Amino acid sequence: MLTKKINYISEFFLWVLAFGITLANAPVEVSTYLLISVFLIKIIISRDVKFLRLSISILFSLLFIVIFISAIRSSYPGESWRGFSRVPKYIFLFFSLFDFFSNDKRRMIRFFWVVIAVSAITFSNGIFQSIFGFDIFKHNTINPLESLRRIQSSFYDANDFGAYIISVLPLTFLFLNRGLSRVKRVILLVICLLGFYCLLKTSSRGAWLGLLVGISVYFFIYNKKLAIIIPVAVILLLMITPKGFDRVTGLFKPERNTVWERTILWKTGWSMVEENPILGKGINTFSKYFPKYKPADYPDLRYAHNSYLQMWSEIGIMGLLLFLSIPLSILIRALRGIKLKASYGQQGLILLGLIAGYIGFLVHSCFDNNLFSLVLTTLFWVFSAYIVSLDNYLKEKVNA
Repeated sequence: MLTKKINYISEFFLWVLAFGITLANAPVEVSTYLLISVFLIKIIISRDVKFLRLSISILFSLLFIVIFISAIRSSYPGESWRGFSRVPKYIFLFFSLFDFFSNDKRRMIRFFWVVIAVSAITFSNGIFQSIFGFDIFKHNTINPLESLRRIQSSFYDANDFGAYIISVLPLTFLFLNRGLSRVKRVILLVICLLGFYCLLKTSSRGAWLGLLVGISVYFFIYNKKLAIIIPVAVILLLMITPKGFDRVTGLFKPERNTVWERTILWKTGWSMVEENPILGKGINTFSKYFPKYKPADYPDLRYAHNSYLQMWSEIGIMGLLLFLSIPLSILIRALRGIKLKASYGQQGLILLGLIAGYIGFLVHSCFDNNLFSLVLTTLFWVFSAYIVSLDNYLKEKVNA
């Protein structure tokens, strides 16, 4: 009975977390620590540590050690220990959610509909902002001097909103499942269209590319005939919209623009990497070193706009490779036999949607700071645990 109550509490905090990711850091932090606390209480009561038998536990342990060494040798100990404190938080969040999902398949389905409901609210908020100039929840306003009129909904900026959209949008493709009721399929289709419209209005080229890669993978697995048709249709849709066309052709214009800016940022980040390629300069220190390495006449921006380059500069190539081995191992395991898994009812298509969104997020992270945003990093680890749990469940069903 006590375990059942604990699971109810965990589910409530997870729902709060799902909504909090679209709003602000505070609800994300609070709900994350409450989820972890409830998980630890459950471990103490049940003495069940089967989650430690996951092969990914070894990768987490090695990453923990490398980042610990990075923090010890940092010239900015305060910043680095603050950054290091996030590592056990995300590790425990991953295991707490894996444990939660693994004990009941119905929780995985309920959480899917929670994510869909939250995304519907967030997309609607974005559309409201595009019409009236501000969003409902945080009153974020569209810059009146910006010709693109980029929307961000309740996120920090348009690129963050784009990262969220491409992570959850492939989940709405469940409308393709004829096993669902017509009402649910129509709802999912409408939310899909709302999300795609919002993605267009973010004008986030990195997110556009991430979505193209993600849906290419999705439809290559789901239906190879659509693997070319759907991405080509998306590209054409982007190109026929005036602002979309300008954003794409703007990549090749010589004047100072975001491409020029990112080139400067990446060169600066690479200069840091060249000095300390193996162990890096210390976790969470990029912004401290940036003024030293940036061009003298360049505004003092603090992030590399490439999550992997910034990670390399902070925790070295060993830390970067260990980090990348975690999502890669998750994807490799999930993609093994995915054709058969995807054919297994709605759970199969949910897994396929998660994989597509996960890949899109990782691609977008090449061009932005997704893995250095608290809310987006939390989303990443929530979906990591969700994929592993759902994949394990489907493997058991397929092999039964």
